[in-house]
Amino acid sequence: MVPGDREQCRRAGPTRAAGLAPSEVMPLPETILIIVGDELLGGFTTDLNGALAARRLFEAGYPVRRIEMVGDAVDDIAAAVRRAIDDPSAARVIVSGGIGPTPDDRTHQAVAKALGRELVEDPAALSRIESMVVRMYAAGWVASATPTPANRRMARMAAGGRILDNRRGMAPPLAIELEAARDRWLFVLPGVPREFEAVLDEVLIPGYFASSRALTVVESRYPGAIEADLAEPMRRLEMEFPDVAIGSYPPQRGRNLIIRLRGEDPERVRAAERRLGELRPGPDRPFSSDEVQRR
Repeated sequence: MVPGDREQCRRAGPTRAAGLAPSEVMPLPETILIIVGDELLGGFTTDLNGALAARRLFEAGYPVRRIEMVGDAVDDIAAAVRRAIDDPSAARVIVSGGIGPTPDDRTHQAVAKALGRELVEDPAALSRIESMVVRMYAAGWVASATPTPANRRMARMAAGGRILDNRRGMAPPLAIELEAARDRWLFVLPGVPREFEAVLDEVLIPGYFASSRALTVVESRYPGAIEADLAEPMRRLEMEFPDVAIGSYPPQRGRNLIIRLRGEDPERVRAAERRLGELRPGPDRPFSSDEVQRR
């Protein structure tokens, strides 16, 4: 859609076909994800954390604005973190990976550099590592109940943070409040997918992502439809419903073209779905329509 068309539509207000006035709601808080790892950039490992977080955060009402993938270099990680926290639209920033015990784990150092904070051995983080090593020793998994220098390395992080629980691993996640008045936070999470998922689902979302509201998403499937035939109806719909996003997704399995509508007001989303049916050329109608996300 041409930006001028959308702006003109906003000034003119809703058309008769839209049926309902555009929603007067505040924009949702957004999240930026930074995924760290040379193995990802080299194609040796597939990133699972970005896709998982995007789904979970969309459902929580903190949709992801951008996902950036960087290697293990301190300067590259620090620059990505700086870009994210300088973006005023980002209420939450999540950094995943690079907080383990080996020399190539440099994320904590980079975060400290990006924030201009000292890199310190966090007492709470060290206590957690010590407790886990003791349990591992009791189980016969390690030779000593004392943390190794590599273990202790995971407790070195940017000063002033808050240690989070990680029941699936030893590396302590970190939460750093960026702006109390605007409720902005930075999180540093492990990159191991099972650990990342556990921290995200059990700690972050219930504790730090519970104050928003989720979008309503309606998904319609058009069997055998040609995507280009829906271009003009979609353009019209964007003008009439500037508060409802619309996307077209060609078939990946089978022959169903998917049209997905999403917005904060359920009535507006459903009205846009009905209007798309009116604008669709020819007698075809969607094979089925489902509200796939509503909280």
